[in-house]
Amino acid sequence: MKKKIFFILSMLVFVGLNANDDMKKLTIVLDWVPNTNHTGLFVAKDKGYFKDEGVDVDIVQPSEDSSSTIVGYGRAELGVYFQPNMVKRLLKKTPITAVAAILQHNTGGILSLQESNILSPKDMTGKKYSTWQDPIDDATIKYIVNKDGGNWDKISLIPGESTDATTALRLKMFDAILVYKGWDYIYSKVKNVKTNFFLLKDYAKEFDYYAPVIIANNDFLKNSPEIAKKALKAIKKGYEFAAKNPEQAAEVLIQNAPEGDANLIRESQKFVSTQYIADAKSWGIIDPKRWNAFYEWLYNQKLIKEPLTNQGFTNEFLK
Repeated sequence: MKKKIFFILSMLVFVGLNANDDMKKLTIVLDWVPNTNHTGLFVAKDKGYFKDEGVDVDIVQPSEDSSSTIVGYGRAELGVYFQPNMVKRLLKKTPITAVAAILQHNTGGILSLQESNILSPKDMTGKKYSTWQDPIDDATIKYIVNKDGGNWDKISLIPGESTDATTALRLKMFDAILVYKGWDYIYSKVKNVKTNFFLLKDYAKEFDYYAPVIIANNDFLKNSPEIAKKALKAIKKGYEFAAKNPEQAAEVLIQNAPEGDANLIRESQKFVSTQYIADAKSWGIIDPKRWNAFYEWLYNQKLIKEPLTNQGFTNEFLK
C-alpha cells in the first residue's frame, strides 16, 4: 500500500514538473517603476491568469535602455510604451508593434499651481514651462498654446526631467509641466497641494493618442502568434478585473511595488480603473482613426518626413 501511494505521489510530481516545462516563458518590461498603468499585468500574474494560458511571465523594470529598445532587440517579448515615443522607433524600423491600448484615452495634460492661474493653454504665455526637451512634446504644447490664443514664443522653457512635479512646482522651479492625470495630478491631491490641470486632448482632438500601450517584438508575433494571443488574453483579463475592482487591484499593485506610496496607488487606481476600458467595446482595442490622426498631424506639421499612417499597431492578437 505504501509503495502504491509513493508511486502515485511520484507520478503527480512528475506530471507537475512536465507541466511547468510546457509553460512558455515570457518577459514583460515596464516603462518605469510599477504604477497604476501596470496594475492589470500584476493582477494577471497574481491571480494565475498567465498560468491558466500556459504562460510563465516575468515582469521586470527597464535598465538603462528604454522598454522599446529591450523589446526591439528581443530581450523581452512584450513591454509598456507610448504612441508618441514610437515615432522615432518606427522611422528607424525598430521591430516593435503596439498590440493593445492600456488606457483608452490620453490622460496627459498640463499641471500647475492654482496660484499661477493657468486654466487653459493660452494662460501659459509669460510663464515658465518645464520641457522634456522632446521635439514632439514641445510641438504639441506649442500647437495648443497658439491655437488657444496664447504665444509660445513668450514662454520660458526650463529644461529638466523632474520625477516629483508637485514638489518642483512648490519650489517655483517652473510654473507648468506635462504630466499624466492618473499619477502626478492625483499625487498633488494626495499631498493636499492646490493645483490646476487640463488635458491636451481637450484642446486638439489629434492629441487623444494612445498612452500607454503594450508593445511586442515583431519576430515574437510572427513566430509565436498563438502564445502572443494567450498572453494578451491573460493581460486583458487582468485589466478587466482592475477596471471592475479598483480597491482589490490597488492592493495587488502595492504588494508588487513595496517602495511605492500606498496612498497614491489607492487614489490613482480609483481614477485609472475608469480609463482602462472607458467607452471602448472591450479592453485593449486601438481605434485606427485616432491612432492615425496623431501621426497625420505630425506629418502635416512637417515634424516627420514620411507618413506613418496605419503603421505600428494591430488589434489582431486581441481576437
